[in-house]
Amino acid sequence: MLNLLPIFGRRKAAPAQARELRGEEEESRYKPIEWPLVRRLLGMLAPWWRYYALGLLLGVVMIVLEMQSPRFMQRIINYVTEYGQGALSPAPTRGQAVAHVAGIIGVWGAAMGTALILQRFVILLMTNAGERVQFSLRARLFAKLQELSMSYYDRTKLGRIISRCTSDVGALREVSVWGLWHVAANLLMMMVAAFMLWRTEPRLFLAVAWLGPVIYAMNSWFRRRLAYRWQVVREWFTRVSTNLAENITGVRVVTAFNRQELNLATFNAMQVRNTRNNVWAARLNGIYHPLLQFVGFIGKVIILTYGSYLIVSGRIDRDKGVGAVIAAYLYWDWFMNPILNIGNFANQLMMAMAGGERVFALLDTEPEVKDLPDAGVLPPIRGHVVFENVTFGYKPERPVLHDISFEAHPGQMVALVGATGSGKTSIISLIARFYLPQKGRILIDGYDIRHVTGESLHRQMGLVLQSNYLFSGTVMDNIRYARPEASDEQVIAAAKAIGSHEAIMNLRDGYQTQVGERGAGMSLGQRQLICFTRAFLADPRILLLDEATSSIDTETELLVQRSLSNLLENRTTFIVAHRLSTILKADCILVLDRGRIVERGTHRQLLASGGRYAMLYEQFIQQAE
Repeated sequence: MLNLLPIFGRRKAAPAQARELRGEEEESRYKPIEWPLVRRLLGMLAPWWRYYALGLLLGVVMIVLEMQSPRFMQRIINYVTEYGQGALSPAPTRGQAVAHVAGIIGVWGAAMGTALILQRFVILLMTNAGERVQFSLRARLFAKLQELSMSYYDRTKLGRIISRCTSDVGALREVSVWGLWHVAANLLMMMVAAFMLWRTEPRLFLAVAWLGPVIYAMNSWFRRRLAYRWQVVREWFTRVSTNLAENITGVRVVTAFNRQELNLATFNAMQVRNTRNNVWAARLNGIYHPLLQFVGFIGKVIILTYGSYLIVSGRIDRDKGVGAVIAAYLYWDWFMNPILNIGNFANQLMMAMAGGERVFALLDTEPEVKDLPDAGVLPPIRGHVVFENVTFGYKPERPVLHDISFEAHPGQMVALVGATGSGKTSIISLIARFYLPQKGRILIDGYDIRHVTGESLHRQMGLVLQSNYLFSGTVMDNIRYARPEASDEQVIAAAKAIGSHEAIMNLRDGYQTQVGERGAGMSLGQRQLICFTRAFLADPRILLLDEATSSIDTETELLVQRSLSNLLENRTTFIVAHRLSTILKADCILVLDRGRIVERGTHRQLLASGGRYAMLYEQFIQQAE
């Protein structure tokens, strides 16, 4: 049975859970919501100001018409009261009295009908504008995620990124659609109600005017605390989402290491904290809203009590009559209802502000690797790659590559060999400009890759990784991903050249086979063959293969090897491989150890030297046997 006591108590998490949660606590700090954030939220609406302006204009007319209801009621009540008392002069007949009341009701009905028609257009205009804002914001976030550097994805959890683009953007919807309307309409209603209350009976207005500062002080006090509380709620909701995404993504590892119970305990500990945060916010609301309603009740009591006294003592003018007290009572309701509405909207507003702060933080994130202002377009290259004294670390204070220098001539195959963590993949990532070195430079055909555009560089490169990603869709769609304009015939020709055509045709629907989410419907070997075909369809001048054959069975590897020499012709190729059989024909083999090149040469030269490569090759032969 689920234990709900921790939600309301302060029981500590288990040590392992506490360590994980402590790390999350250190990840962010809450700060108060400030005017610059509000200004950015308003700036987000600016491109569609015409929709908002027209919607607000029609809304003003609608509110003014709706708020005439107490005046119509006052006229009807006073007229009927005076008619019953025979105080009308000249005295109308019953038919005339009924016709007079019917006339007032008819005008009242016309005003309400017009208000309802205007309400329809207000809804259409505000929703149209708000959804355009949502569309634009999602597009900006997606574009930002496309341009951010790999280092951002290294340090940011998947669930946190998804939360920014889904729940945080969703929290802004109510503000983008109805935010301006709620603020403008409710403030207008308050001002019109106060003015009409004053005009109806100034003494009743003054009797309740002192409640205004009380309401303002209450709103200020609760707004500050609710703003902070909703920031906490949004942050912990993201943490729960992040933990959930990680467990779903790594479900095979979770099952393999029997982590279900431990992970459930950690997830429930986060849920307890998340639920407790929501309960704390609800507690504040549980005080705030009843207090507002109590203030509203006090105002009603004052109006009815004082108004009754004015009527009984004959101090209400005859032309105002009993209807003035009733109208004042209704206008006080019109004054308090917007305050209650704003109180209810404040919760959504606080959530939107917290979500907006996080969305704008993502939009403000600058990519660590980006085109320089003077970056030029890299012309068609031959594939001459030079590393000049390159030092690099994912954290600058902890280099993983030290003073790396080598040269790859056009059409050469360069193999990178070494133990895990020696820096092989880091070299591949630097060539692809996923990262930039802290020292030294990388030249392609004499161009420093810092000073060329990323688009012109990546267009001339192909990359195949150990765990390549397939997108939902068909095999044909995934191969064509590198060149969307390629025809079916070109895709099939590339598959035949790489040697994957027969394997693809053996699939259930051939090239139209659905690969499933992330390629779940394909075997590891099939996925790698599709990724090979995708890379070669792009016809890159520089080809990067990072453990590209590690997931392919021996038969499939032989199939690829037979066509590899033709496919690599006139291309500069960098291969990272633990299977040394794939690099026997490499023009140059670089042996790395702890981020340094310790040996270089061809396969035969390195075997003859009897160094580290010879030892690695001997181990490979023994494992193969």
